[in-house]
Formats: sequence, structure tokens, C-alpha cells
Amino acid sequence: MEYLAVKHTHMAIAVLSIVLFYVRSFSRMGSGTIAKNKVVFIGSHATDTFLLISAFALMAIAKMNPLEQMWLLEKIILVVAYIVLGVIASKQQKTSIKVVLLVVTTAVIALIGKLAVTKTALFL
Repeated sequence: MEYLAVKHTHMAIAVLSIVLFYVRSFSRMGSGTIAKNKVVFIGSHATDTFLLISAFALMAIAKMNPLEQMWLLEKIILVVAYIVLGVIASKQQKTSIKVVLLVVTTAVIALIGKLAVTKTALFL
């Protein structure tokens, strides 16, 4: 029961993280007012922190080792890529570059979701 509770919490936080990512991304393509809002900014970072904490809790509860589970290692690598792409996108001035990074980040999010559902490595 503990595993399911943490898993569902993790999934809910993941959805919230993705929603906040898109809210901030689309805001930056416009006036940027929402992205600069302290509640949205801090909420986004807090959400991502809780997402990572719940991920580590899931790995500990399930006794999963990313070096033994290639799909999990791929997922961790893609989460790092998601974070890096988000940081790079937030610093861009040109809308065209922001759009390209948004499309790439969307593909990374889709791959993370596929790995979470199938638990089958795609690249490793």
C-alpha cells in the first residue's frame, strides 16, 4: 500500500510539474508576467523538488537500482535533460529558439512518460 500511495503522489506531482513548465514556457513567449510571478516560480521549483524526493522514495521502497534497471537509468538521464533544457530555454531571448527548445523538451517529456509506463529501455 505504501508503494502505491507514493507512486500516485509521484504521478500527480509529475503532472503538476509539467503543467507549471508549460505555463512558465508559454508565459515567457509572451509578456513573461506569469513566469516572473514569485508564487509560480517558487511553486514550480518546490514541485520539482518534491518530484525528485518522491522518485527517490519509490526507488527505495521498490529496492530499484538504476544500474540494474536500464529503463530507470534512461529515465533519470532524461529527467536531467528536461531540467537542463528548461534552464536553457528560460535564458533565451529569441522566441524561435524558445519554440525549438519547447518542442525538444516536449519530446523528452513524452519519452519519460513512455519509460514510466512501459519500463522498457529505449536506448541503453
